[in-house]
Amino acid sequence: MSGHPKVRYGVEVFPVRHEGRQLILVRDQMGLDEEPLLFTPIAAALLMHMNGENSLRDLQELVMRKTGQLLRMQDMEDVVALMDEHLLLENERFYDAAARAVARFMNDPVRRMRHAGKSYPGKADELRNLIEDFFSEKKGGPGLPETHGDGRRLLGLVAPHIDLGAGGSCYACAYKALGESVLPKTWVILGTGHEPVENGFALTVKDFETPLGTLACDREFCEEFRASAPRDFLASEYNHQREHVIEFQTVFLSYFQPDARIVPLLCSFSMEERDSDAGYIEETVALLRDIAARRGSVGFLASVDLAHIGPRYGDRSSPDSSLLIEHMAADRGLLETLERCDSGGFMEILLRERNRRRVCGAAPLYVFSRALEGRALGRTLKHSYAIVGEDRSFVTFASMAFYDGDDGSSKK
Repeated sequence: MSGHPKVRYGVEVFPVRHEGRQLILVRDQMGLDEEPLLFTPIAAALLMHMNGENSLRDLQELVMRKTGQLLRMQDMEDVVALMDEHLLLENERFYDAAARAVARFMNDPVRRMRHAGKSYPGKADELRNLIEDFFSEKKGGPGLPETHGDGRRLLGLVAPHIDLGAGGSCYACAYKALGESVLPKTWVILGTGHEPVENGFALTVKDFETPLGTLACDREFCEEFRASAPRDFLASEYNHQREHVIEFQTVFLSYFQPDARIVPLLCSFSMEERDSDAGYIEETVALLRDIAARRGSVGFLASVDLAHIGPRYGDRSSPDSSLLIEHMAADRGLLETLERCDSGGFMEILLRERNRRRVCGAAPLYVFSRALEGRALGRTLKHSYAIVGEDRSFVTFASMAFYDGDDGSSKK
């Protein structure tokens, strides 16, 4: 074990209350080790200084200066050993484990489900019951789809990617619209890339496993997109291994449209990057539009959430109800631009706000609105929020449907 331990990239740290105590939860965002760890605040202070430059003796002195408490050398060694055991340190054990994990993922033609049994049931019957429960009108749902293929041609869908339990009825509103429409055979799923994505886009050419069956990838679309790409869209393919944003949509698609094909694409670029690298991003969107137009029967599905507000997301104080009302109103301005597929208006709002509301769906929503601009109009089906944690942090989200040339209101 190195005498100068370094916490590696991809380790998430945030405060929690557990059994009445204030503790620090540490977990691996890369998923090499699934078990979260709990540390005392003083141990967390130790982790903050584990940057590969400090010896254990240096760390002891730094923690003493910061907290006024003396950590025993044995206690520090125990913390370092535990972090090493769980592959949370940057060292050879981590590099070897990461290389094996990447190889397994890249060599598998199927993207295996990661969140079954955690975010949703892993058994087919239980999952069907849960999905149907989201539609229950008694529980705030929209009711199950009444018809299929009634003349409205669905070109686009916006759905949340928040935990299914928190956003179930909002998902249901999106997929009710899907169940009552003429559907594309292929869905380009544009998901928020929560981790940095090289070249702004991460494609994977894999089928997606769900408890209800495997949803097939449209490999011909993917290969044409990849082959014509201005940059390498497979450079960050491994990001798909743990990311939930595509997986959550495939769970619903496998229920309502099991014969659909998908193009799984993560989008991750800031609005400032969109401005400075506009030529490249516009070329990428134009390529998506062109392939979709040539192939026909292609829709776009944005898996996104909106504002992230409160201490959990970096704010200093807990939000109150007036702040929630303020951000819901701000959301509506964004949603109105999206209904018109007005990518310029959407971009203008985010740049004006400097994305201080942390709209984590900014990149995929921009691509979505550009891809459908001039082709479709949408309507907001549901706009909601979820409280996250004891500090009253919250996330806002919405579901939307986009139809060929109108919002579907005249054909309901």
